[in-house]
Amino acid sequence: MKCFIRVIRLKFDMEDKKFKLKIKKKTLALIDWANVYGWQKTLGWEVDPKKLFVYLNRSKIIDKRFYYGEDRGQQKSEEFKKEIEGIGYTTIFKEVKWPPVLLEKQPHFKRIVKSLFNVLDNVKNKNSEISNKLYELTKKIERLPKINIGNENGVVNLSSERDLKIIFGLIEELDNDLKKLNIDIGGLQENLKLPVYRRKCDFDVEITRDALNAFNEYETLLLFSGDGDYAALVKDLIEKGKKVILVFGPDCKGREYSDIESSLFFECSVVNLRKILQK
Repeated sequence: MKCFIRVIRLKFDMEDKKFKLKIKKKTLALIDWANVYGWQKTLGWEVDPKKLFVYLNRSKIIDKRFYYGEDRGQQKSEEFKKEIEGIGYTTIFKEVKWPPVLLEKQPHFKRIVKSLFNVLDNVKNKNSEISNKLYELTKKIERLPKINIGNENGVVNLSSERDLKIIFGLIEELDNDLKKLNIDIGGLQENLKLPVYRRKCDFDVEITRDALNAFNEYETLLLFSGDGDYAALVKDLIEKGKKVILVFGPDCKGREYSDIESSLFFECSVVNLRKILQK
């Protein structure tokens, strides 16, 4: 029988030194590091994996599993992997993949790219029109009678070969600039058709697998991730009587959790742990 009563949200003053995340029963701690690391964008500070390990090093926590995507060939990534291995976590690593993505084929970008192409095409067309008008202007100047234009402070004699050369030179320079701009726009459009490479290293399957495989070993799941992809797992565990504590970063919690109303579900912003976890 489902027991949806109310969700308990852990709300504490971020400066409250007395704040404690109470762990009373056997707990499995799962840390989705890519998600945790991304919190610093809104936090303004970074979670220290060493301090996090010390904080979770309690008798009731049966395992502290650290999920991390290794970017092989990147010194910083490889050094971080060695650091994590030496801390004491149960580590789950896998290689980061960089699949190609065509922006014009992606639902999120397709309309934007199409609109940008339309704008760029309009600019190119307008540039071509201006270039044609400059050509017409040149021909009209050539057919003008030999007259002086201007005032006593600045007179241009159209019968002067030197003055005509200056005028034609300026027109030609402007025309070349417009043609060059069209070439640059064409290059930009071609680049937009090229694939970009997106970092991909999700642990949804691994974290779900580990939480279910160890089901009989814990009473509480402590999940460090606000990723909404885990909401289905959280709901399933709650329905089966498990307590779930979700630790998330500000503006980094999926809306999929908003409809969970159970006394077995606890939410805790990592802001409350700043004094303990800040690097």
